[in-house]
Amino acid sequence: QRKLDEDQQLMEQLRDTAVLLLASEKLDEARDQHREQQAADLVATYSKRAVVGALAAVAPGSDIIIQGLLATRLVQALCKVYDVSVKEVEIDSFLRLAGGRVKKLTAITLAITGNALKAFPGVGTLTGGLVHAGAYGMIFESLGRAAAQTLASRGDLRPYPAARAFEEILNDNLEAGAIRFAKLALAEKGKEKQT
Repeated sequence: QRKLDEDQQLMEQLRDTAVLLLASEKLDEARDQHREQQAADLVATYSKRAVVGALAAVAPGSDIIIQGLLATRLVQALCKVYDVSVKEVEIDSFLRLAGGRVKKLTAITLAITGNALKAFPGVGTLTGGLVHAGAYGMIFESLGRAAAQTLASRGDLRPYPAARAFEEILNDNLEAGAIRFAKLALAEKGKEKQT
């Protein structure tokens, strides 16, 4: 302390360094919060698009093409938010791994979504399109959140950890997500009938 008291120039340098470090930490924190909000907005947008795409798909298999394209664009948009350059191979690998996990959970996901839809009067007679639309909404939300979480924590899109996170997020949010996306599917179906 005596040496610092005697050396005012060193004291000024240390103070300036401390101020710069504090400012840098605050900027990093603000950037991370901004990215997190942008990612959440993208996930919400693409989840809604997945629901609409599932409702709009009329030809057998066309929903898979629509959802595949949406999933690729979602991951690309999230990579831009986190300033991560990603190769198509990495995106394809992540989506393929996530798709494998979805196949295992599809029956559960569809059953829970179907049950959520039954909670709304008059919905029991509606087609399975609503069930699939709600399931796609849940899947996309989980997919986007897993990709964003991996990009934020690792600074890169790592297919295996992202696919594991996807499965965990989907499992954790099945019931709450089913109700939320069932409501969204019903609202979108209502808009469709009005036009």
